[in-house]
Amino acid sequence: MFQRDKFRLSLTDGERSVVLAYIGVALFGAGLSFTIVNNLGGDDTILRSLSTYDYWVIFAGAVGAALGLFVGQGRLGHAGWPGARRAIFGLIVVTFAATVTGGTLALPGYGTMFGPLAAGLTFWETPLLLLFWTIILIACHMLFAIWRRERDTLFVIEEDDGIPI
Repeated sequence: MFQRDKFRLSLTDGERSVVLAYIGVALFGAGLSFTIVNNLGGDDTILRSLSTYDYWVIFAGAVGAALGLFVGQGRLGHAGWPGARRAIFGLIVVTFAATVTGGTLALPGYGTMFGPLAAGLTFWETPLLLLFWTIILIACHMLFAIWRRERDTLFVIEEDDGIPI
């Protein structure tokens, strides 16, 4: 029997939480892009045939959201009130970077300006999407906190108990 244990990808709890954060943000970015594509289509129907370009915009929204999280991940997951203040600014950084990146991927040149504008108008028209986006990013902050606590345990120097090394 061939054993596959040595080929298994083993992630720690913190690494799994980071992967979950990226997957959640990418899926919500794709959903937000789907909403933007439907609003641009001018139809009031939810289910309509999507073109190849519509699929590209949805994919660009997912990639843009993940890259936006990558840009702002340094501000997420820190403990205490200073960490909360950093996270609030991080939410803004992630949102702006995600819309700029997704817009640029969807439509190089004009999309850099159009991405944040389209996302802002969508959030303005549908505040529930803004609430969900904020909740997703707060969940990412908590998931990154798990990862940061795990990373901090690697660098903690244990107290000297008087026994020479």
